[in-house]
Amino acid sequence: DIKLSELIESAKLIFIKSDLPVEDAFKLLTTHNLTSLPVEEYDNDINCLTFDYTDLNAYLLLVLGKLAVNEQQFAQNPYYKNPEEIKELITKAKRGQQVPVKFVCQLAPKNPFYKLPETESLSTVMEILGSGVHRIAITNESSTKITGILSQRRLIKYLWDNARRFPSLEPIFQFPISELNIGNSKVISIYGDEPLINALIKMNTERISSIAVVDHHMNLLGNISVIDVKHVTKSSQSPILHKSCLHFISIILNLRGLEDGKDSFPIFHVYPSSSLARTIAKLVATKSHRLWVVRPLNSSSTNSSASTPSGTNSAGTNESNPLIPEHEGRAGKLIGVVSLTDILGLIARKHGKFHVCLLYTSPSPRDSTSS
Repeated sequence: DIKLSELIESAKLIFIKSDLPVEDAFKLLTTHNLTSLPVEEYDNDINCLTFDYTDLNAYLLLVLGKLAVNEQQFAQNPYYKNPEEIKELITKAKRGQQVPVKFVCQLAPKNPFYKLPETESLSTVMEILGSGVHRIAITNESSTKITGILSQRRLIKYLWDNARRFPSLEPIFQFPISELNIGNSKVISIYGDEPLINALIKMNTERISSIAVVDHHMNLLGNISVIDVKHVTKSSQSPILHKSCLHFISIILNLRGLEDGKDSFPIFHVYPSSSLARTIAKLVATKSHRLWVVRPLNSSSTNSSASTPSGTNSAGTNESNPLIPEHEGRAGKLIGVVSLTDILGLIARKHGKFHVCLLYTSPSPRDSTSS
């Protein structure tokens, strides 16, 4: 019965105009540390587009000549009907000239823009976000103005931080993810010695927002996200695109360490034996959208104690730091992935939403407000 007005992220919404140059839109993303921006054709455009790092990745590939744009399909959108105009914009983009952000945020197919009023209940949004939609817009009661964005990540954090309000969730928190039948989805990965540009192409082609980096024995080495594209947008950074994915991971970790003022290390994996509680705790702590599931190299080190959600005091659980590795050494062999969609869908089905199923097969395409 909780209303969506209680879940809206407190950060002020930043809207941008559709004719804003893509370079300026990118600056706003990084300056305000956002993952997406609503793009308005006019003030209070309730059917606005969104611009995010997946769009930026597609734009970068277009500039590099690695993305083919279907002009006829592009002409089906509501903003561009003139084939000559589309052709001119494509030519400008390939030359690295300024193009409007509304052109860039339509380079890749997007799912419908979901909107719900603030008065709608948590039950409804759980069905939508648990079915594969990454974000929805929250509007005022009359649905005339967008007042906030509710993401899968925000919802998971809300459930975790307010677990005492959801006592029915506590039993499943203690189950290992293998027994809950999540985390066994097919994984798209790339070898660590392949060039970074191949990872960006693969994420765009497969319509995924992150990709696992492995060695030739499928041992997990790291992770590359579309958000990391921000580190290769300048011309001075272009040589990195042709260096290995593993080299890029080392650059990312170094930059994170500098930004955070402390050593940074990748915490992006769990085990089949990891409890749902620990998995959620790690997702919340790392602000990730997915964790890779690995088969540990040392099978005797797989017992995973559950982190306890805020407000609960479960007997027999260990309130351990989810960032502490479950065992020393390398992660292990990549065997699956567990995402926010998997967990929200599981919770929805456990609470009577039996018709909730993945709208898309894993990995799911991003929606119009997606991470």
